[in-house]
This record gives sequence, structure tokens and C-alpha cells, in this order.
Amino acid sequence: MKFEDGTHIRLRAPEQHGVPAVGLLPGLGAHRLAVRTDVEPLHVADGVNHLTLAGEVRAAEGIGWIGSVLPTLVPLRTKATSVAVDLVVPVTSAQLLALEEHRGGRDFSVLVDLQGTLPQSTAHPVAHLQETRQVAASTWEQQLASVGLTASFTITIPLPVASGPIRQAAEHLRTADRQITAGEYTDAIRETRLALTLMRTLGVWPTGGTKKRDDQDQADRYGILQDRIAAQADGYADIIQAAFSQASGPQHNDGAIASAAWTRADAVTLNALAAALLHRISTDTA
Repeated sequence: MKFEDGTHIRLRAPEQHGVPAVGLLPGLGAHRLAVRTDVEPLHVADGVNHLTLAGEVRAAEGIGWIGSVLPTLVPLRTKATSVAVDLVVPVTSAQLLALEEHRGGRDFSVLVDLQGTLPQSTAHPVAHLQETRQVAASTWEQQLASVGLTASFTITIPLPVASGPIRQAAEHLRTADRQITAGEYTDAIRETRLALTLMRTLGVWPTGGTKKRDDQDQADRYGILQDRIAAQADGYADIIQAAFSQASGPQHNDGAIASAAWTRADAVTLNALAAALLHRISTDTA
């Protein structure tokens, strides 16, 4: 960045080994996308002590705007030859999902459009710079993994304008989401069961034979779901049947399932499984 008062600032990606050019720091629903930058003052005009950086970050793959850089104050008169700065952009979990869908396993790249301002300068105090920063796919994926439990990747279920079983099933799952938030776990599982009932009526996937259920306890039925999750068409119908059986648990007061305690983990697991199945079945009925 070159300013009219003669101030000359060099910005570059960090040279330290192991420091990625773009970092991801976890938060609660929203996270910090940090573009790491070394700021090196090559010449600083008299009376100028600091630089303010702001701007925008875009996805370099051409999918558009990610967010605005939080204004960052950088001291220019230090003993060190350069100052390490994180240019931070808040991002949501939904944005991370969209970025992942478009990245397609490639290296992660961003386009940084920066504006530097010298508040103490007596000349034109503004300069611009545009750079691309890239992170190896493996490094970016490790950072995504580090976000861990704080990143919620949501499956978007398309709702048709016309009424129908898919829309009704989605509304039941939304109700279940609200009930999970309210701590009404048994009611949430009942709503999930209603969604699964509607999904079974579509007849998109072939149905299997009847299964003996009376001797299956809670663990048995989750095991059936796990065993069948890798199957395709016939297996999807079996998964719906198995999920329906498990979600029917709170309705029964007899048999091995009667003694089960239905917790938040059960409600979240069944609701997420039903949402994933509804997402899949909606593509076959589109």
C-alpha cells in the first residue's frame, strides 16, 4: 500500500511454519474467519503512528461475498520489523456449509479486498490492495474439524409451494426442532414419528417385509438403523421402517421398549435422521 504522504506498507501472508494463511476460530453458531497478514512498514511519514485496515472477503472460486473485515488498528512504529494481524470476518455455520458445497474438495481460497487508512496523515490517507489467499485442502479440513461441536451443518429441505406429504413432514420436523429447544423430547419424537408416517405413504422406495418388534429394545433398534444406513433404494425403505419403529417407542407401555428413557440425544438423533431421509426422498419426487 502506497499513500500520498510517502507512507509505504507491505502486506503479505505469514511466513511462519504451521500458520495457515486463513484460519477458522470456533464460536457459538458464528465463527471467526481470520485472514492472517504480516504488516511491514517500509516507510512511515512524520506524525503517522498507526494504520487502520478494513474491507471485504470474497470466495475466490467466484461464489461471491463472504463478509466485511472488522476494522483493525495496526501500530506502525514498533521495534519489530513487522506486525502479525488477523483480519477477522464473522461467518455463520450456514456460510461454512455453503463454502464447503462450492469448494468441492479443492484448496480453500479467498479474495481479500482491503482499504488502508492513515487517520493521522495530512495527505490523502487512503490506499487499496487486493490479494488472494489460499489454504491447502487438508489444512482447511483440519480447521473445519476443529470447529467440532460448535458448527451445525444444516440440511435444507425444499418445501414445495403446493401442499403435500413432503411439506407436511417438514412442518412436523420443524415443530420437533422447537420442542427439542424447549426440552420436550418425548413430544419431539412423536412429531418425528408423524413425519416418518407421511414419508412412508409416498411409496417412493420399495417396502420390505414386516419385522418382529416386540423383543427389540432401544439399543437393538438403533443397531438396525446403523446396519442399514449404507444401503440404497431397498435399504432406504428399511431405514424409514426402522426409524419409525424407534420413534414409536414413546407410544408404547409394554414390551422391552417400555422401560426406555427418552432423552434429548434420542430426539436429536431421530429428528436429524428423519430430516436427512426427507431431504433424500424429496429429490426423488421433484
